[in-house]
Amino acid sequence: MPELPEVETICRQLNSVLAGQRIKSLQGCSLQVVGKKILGVRRKAKMIIIELSGGVSLLIHLKMTGQLIYNGKQNKYTRAILELDKGRLYFNDLRRFGWIKIVDRSEILDLRLKLPPDVIDKEFTAEYLEKVLKSSGRAIKLILMDQQKMGGVGNIYANEILFCAGIDPRRPANTYGMQVRNLHQCIKRVIGLGIKYGGTTASDESFKNILGKAGKFQNYLKVYENKGKCEKCQTKIQIIKLGGRGTYFCPNCQS
Repeated sequence: MPELPEVETICRQLNSVLAGQRIKSLQGCSLQVVGKKILGVRRKAKMIIIELSGGVSLLIHLKMTGQLIYNGKQNKYTRAILELDKGRLYFNDLRRFGWIKIVDRSEILDLRLKLPPDVIDKEFTAEYLEKVLKSSGRAIKLILMDQQKMGGVGNIYANEILFCAGIDPRRPANTYGMQVRNLHQCIKRVIGLGIKYGGTTASDESFKNILGKAGKFQNYLKVYENKGKCEKCQTKIQIIKLGGRGTYFCPNCQS
């Protein structure tokens, strides 16, 4: 599933090519957006917001395998086509869990108020993180991935963040104590690197940017999908299931 760095990458690229264009048609959707001007593209959590003139927006969630490809080609996984002044935007989705909704701007504002801060927001402070951790005895990895607690972290980055911080992913969140600032710094660092390198295209190759190209952060991953040894101590990386997701960690470096 695309996480915050992947969605942020897509939003920045979309904003650079879509802003100022008008929608000529949107296959399979209401005529409500035809003729509307695209004002800009933003993100909240893992959702993409294409702001339009007239007080409406397109709200898009890519879910597991969704892709937005600009001026590509239609294929058997294409679910919608946005016809524009200067090209087309294809919404492809192999597993068909992703969606596009037309919403009023007031609904976007309500959504932003209801959701917690994203991990790159200024509101996501070490103090906020500490409060979240203290409130739960669940495994700390599951708390990092809980979109009702903090926005944007999924499975890949949770693995990498916990390796950076030296924390066993199974550890109860409320036992982390005074080392919370180290975890906070690792969240910011790992997510920042994910954005810098244009996201992660893992072994399933589902993530592509709007030009159909893979991200590059997979070249810098330390533990996720590492079936070998820890680069720090040469201990065999352990692989378990936690919350139904593949979880990679070093049993020596993470405690």
